[in-house]
Amino acid sequence: NPVTNSYMDDHCVFTLDTAQIKGVDSTKRETEVVMGEGSKLFVIEKLMTHDGQSAVSDMDIYLNGTGSSAQIISRSVARGKSRQVFHPRAIGNALCHAHIQCDSIIMDQAQVCSIPEIDAKHVDAAIIHEAAIGRINSEQLIKLNTFGLSDEAAEAIIIENFLN
Repeated sequence: NPVTNSYMDDHCVFTLDTAQIKGVDSTKRETEVVMGEGSKLFVIEKLMTHDGQSAVSDMDIYLNGTGSSAQIISRSVARGKSRQVFHPRAIGNALCHAHIQCDSIIMDQAQVCSIPEIDAKHVDAAIIHEAAIGRINSEQLIKLNTFGLSDEAAEAIIIENFLN
């Protein structure tokens, strides 16, 4: 269960790109980032769970420096009886900007819980969050079926494009 703690000096740029597509039965990831003045953070998390897998990701981003910014994007697919929890938290303690986006595809009997949390503790903290959980659109499948693809092959293409 990885734990990441990062302290970003002033005017630092940091990118965190994680992908867990197959092969891990369960995981819990805890990340804490404390940001200084003018620092920029980019997080892209891609995740696919299946069968009985579980994945939990807790992320605390402290925007402490004036002009700091964070962009956090999560794209996930849950299949079978898997379970996912994504809890990113942006805490604005200064004039800052943050955007959290959580998009998930849910299939079968899977469970997905997206909890984007924003906490402005400064009058000039501008923090936005978006979250969407849905299933594969049947119109997408029909379009790909017209090219001779089976439902399974069409689903695989949709999932691959969604996670890329």
